[in-house]
Amino acid sequence: MARLVPTPSATVGPFFPPHYFGEGDHDLTYIDDPAKRARGRRIHIAGHVYEANRVPRWNVIMELWQADAGGRFNHPNDPRAKEADPHFMGWGRRWTRNDGFYDFVTIVPGAYLDPLTGKMRAPHINLSLMGSGLMRRLTTTLFFPDQAGNAADPVYAAVADPAARARLLLQPATLEGAPADAAGYRLDIVLQGEDETPFFIE
Repeated sequence: MARLVPTPSATVGPFFPPHYFGEGDHDLTYIDDPAKRARGRRIHIAGHVYEANRVPRWNVIMELWQADAGGRFNHPNDPRAKEADPHFMGWGRRWTRNDGFYDFVTIVPGAYLDPLTGKMRAPHINLSLMGSGLMRRLTTTLFFPDQAGNAADPVYAAVADPAARARLLLQPATLEGAPADAAGYRLDIVLQGEDETPFFIE
């Protein structure tokens, strides 16, 4: 029987051109017509992606997905999919600039009962990152401060270190360039080193 040799690891990438993105890909609050906006409180999330020692990480692909304001997903696995907001995209994509900056426009998601665990999920936003030099896609979850359901959320509670959990909390902020009707939140993502953002482990 032939001996199987493991394939060498490869990094994600190598490069993502600007035309990989469409205008408005970072705005989840509408699908085709900007005049038909999703229900819920509109928010603007922004920050920077850093390597160790706060070195800006450019050309990182960031993908964001979440429930609508009622805690529903427009997906067949959600038993309430037919009730999902028809004007909410639910998914968006952005890339980091040379200085590591990223931003998204979305709405505050609703809490929902996880059908797999039977536990309530606090309002949260899922985020993944891909880029040249990364060995795998990185995935994390962002939470809102002062939410009563955070402590019982199974993902939030899985991060045992309080300092690390704090790095998953969006911080209210006044953001330059934010839509006039959107509340601002800031969160920097650190890929490694001091103040590293908690990521899921495969």
